Amino acid sequence: MKEKKVTVWTRNFIILFISAFIINFGHSLTSNLLPKYLNMIGLTSTLIGFIISLFSFTALGFRPVSGPLIDGWNKKKLYILMLVILIVAYGGYTFTPPLPVIITCRLLQGLGQGCISALALAMATDALPQEKMASGLSLYGIGGVLAGALGPGLGITIQEKLGYTYAFLAPVILLTIALVMSVFLENSYVPGTKIRFTLRGMICRESILPAILVLLAGLVRGGLYTFLIIFISDRNIPGMSTYYYVNAAVMIIARPFIGALADKKGLHFPLVPAYILFALSLVATAFCRNTWQLMLVAVLNALGYGTVFSSAQALCMKVAPAELRGAASTTSFIGLDLGDLLGPVICGALVDLMGHADMFLAMIVPVVLSMVLLLVWLPKNMHLVKPCAAE
Repeated sequence: MKEKKVTVWTRNFIILFISAFIINFGHSLTSNLLPKYLNMIGLTSTLIGFIISLFSFTALGFRPVSGPLIDGWNKKKLYILMLVILIVAYGGYTFTPPLPVIITCRLLQGLGQGCISALALAMATDALPQEKMASGLSLYGIGGVLAGALGPGLGITIQEKLGYTYAFLAPVILLTIALVMSVFLENSYVPGTKIRFTLRGMICRESILPAILVLLAGLVRGGLYTFLIIFISDRNIPGMSTYYYVNAAVMIIARPFIGALADKKGLHFPLVPAYILFALSLVATAFCRNTWQLMLVAVLNALGYGTVFSSAQALCMKVAPAELRGAASTTSFIGLDLGDLLGPVICGALVDLMGHADMFLAMIVPVVLSMVLLLVWLPKNMHLVKPCAAE
């Protein structure tokens, strides 16, 4: 009898994959436009910075609440609710609203995006067979990478040709499509499951170490993304826009292969080589002098940071009990949020102290620290990361 092929492409996974692309596309499409829009309507730089930062603080502040909600409530209903909140938030930007409405929309956007990112990751994990988790989550992450590569440029194009109203209307239309699709999700909710706002329900202890790996990687990423464009501009190196496309293309091509390797050999297997490539990308950045070297940085960063992040996030989900995947997902995103918040601050202080090039070299320290923590943690937890045999 022919053995049935195990696939990641279940109905739920396909819907979540497309929806994740739409959600991230809407976010990246408007992320560069909102500060420009706020400046156009006459807000001060301080107020613009405050409004933009509301997104991160709201998303991070809601993380501990979202874990118990994801694990204890109906995931499908919660997913639909968060999509509605995001539609309302983007819809509020489509006309020229008074300042309190803008602030409310930004808060709603942070709440919706913060919750739905963790919720969708938990739902995607539920939809995957155990033996295909690494490759499945690697594929799932491609939607976000592709959205991040295409969104900003398309958003600027729409704004320049049609105006801000249509630029902010685009994610509303796309999210409405995602909302319709979400109706067809299979519901895994177990009646009688209770929402428990306990420390165990908010933070998955099994996922803490992988989340620290995500935090350290995010800290380096936050500094790199914030100061790379300034550093490259100061050195008059052309090709910064191409850098982002090359970086995204390498991630999209490499992730399925790296995920399949992790499924076959274990989630830890790609991580040590990825840490080495991550460190080399920082060295290459510090000594970058021309466009070809900048493209090398893009490739090394994609294979290094891209693999570390996706593998560490998959590790967060795999080591967690099935009933705590919402808490595990939340724990992972808390690590990412803290890295994104602390990275620019720490790296900015280092730039003032030692300059851009030395700052990039100094960021090798958290990369090495992350690798050491993994190697210390692995011996007692190898059973959690080893490949799962198909049942």
